[in-house]
Amino acid sequence: MKKAKRIVDTLILTFASIAIIAMTLMSIWQVIARYILNDPSTMSEEIIRYTLIWFTLLAAAYVFGKNKHIAILFVRERMGWNMQVALTYLAQIAILLTAAIVFIYGGIRITMLTSPQIAPATGISMGFVYAALPVSGVITLFYTIYNIMTIERVAKKEDEDVKSL
Repeated sequence: MKKAKRIVDTLILTFASIAIIAMTLMSIWQVIARYILNDPSTMSEEIIRYTLIWFTLLAAAYVFGKNKHIAILFVRERMGWNMQVALTYLAQIAILLTAAIVFIYGGIRITMLTSPQIAPATGISMGFVYAALPVSGVITLFYTIYNIMTIERVAKKEDEDVKSL
């Protein structure tokens, strides 16, 4: 499972790197086209927007995989170790349900509904744009299952680190 996680991490980071570089280059081209050539590029604007959607959703899934998402730790840290582990399980289950219901199920529904629509400048199916939802949902689901499988090991390591201070 660790190897699969590393592969998914590498794929997401590679995509993110390429997406950032592409968005930057297209933004530079857009500025040049608009202000120097007096011919704004609507296609690059649309591609940047859709790439940003994919980038954001996949980056969010990656953040869940690293357990670096926003969490209110003030209350949890005031509780005993067993309660902290229980709250961690509860949070992961909430993430799992959200990924499964909202991102995967809802994402597939919206992707199917928007598939016939065509983007005006690029001519691509809007279903492709909305497909970022179920894809990021599947990745978030994978990461959440991995996190659930490793909660106690991580919690014990964190507890040992705190005690050694």
